[in-house]
Amino acid sequence: MNNRSHTMWEWLTWVFKRGNNDQCFSFCYALWWIWFSRNQLIHERNIIPGRALVLNIQRYESYRVQELTPTARIHFDAAYDSNTSSSASGLVGWDSRGVLIALKIVIHRNVSSPLAAEAHTCLEGVKLGISLRIHSMKLMGDSKTVIKKCQETSTNKSVIGAIIRDIQQKKSDFQDLIFQYIHRSENLDAHRIAKIAFEKGETIYLRGEELDSQNLASVGYRSRNPD
Repeated sequence: MNNRSHTMWEWLTWVFKRGNNDQCFSFCYALWWIWFSRNQLIHERNIIPGRALVLNIQRYESYRVQELTPTARIHFDAAYDSNTSSSASGLVGWDSRGVLIALKIVIHRNVSSPLAAEAHTCLEGVKLGISLRIHSMKLMGDSKTVIKKCQETSTNKSVIGAIIRDIQQKKSDFQDLIFQYIHRSENLDAHRIAKIAFEKGETIYLRGEELDSQNLASVGYRSRNPD
């Protein structure tokens, strides 16, 4: 092995020792593209521009992120009491395998309308995703109006505009955050615990070992997979 080859070998060894798995995958893919472009030039007289190489590597990295980042789901629903101007947020979260990871009830005071109650609950869903350190999430609810406003990128000037803006500002805490409308029949768990929340009259947050059958039954949750 000559000095040049020895130096190259040491450099490659250093790269793979210092890099994590994702970095090593990207590095190998980049080397493959460089070698491929070299062969294209020598054997086909075809020049692959540097920009094209960069774009191919970036596409690969983007694909890897999507492939390796599981998507969690949080279903949300609200119950509203016009007599007391209060609402309850019901939130149920599952991981990408359909395993229950969190259940939360939040009581809100001085809520102006049922629509505002749904918006507050959607915001609580975003906050729950952040607290669970979820990177990719679907936030699913049966309020078409709230879901539609969360999907918009323009400034919202509706009566719930301040809440929607707060939701949109928190999007940067996620790699991927999708707001999805679902029918009420697909949102029974969140709906049920929001209704029961008024009887409890307090915020409840269950996760990990706290998600036992006794605690779940006390808030009206019936074990099921969101799919």
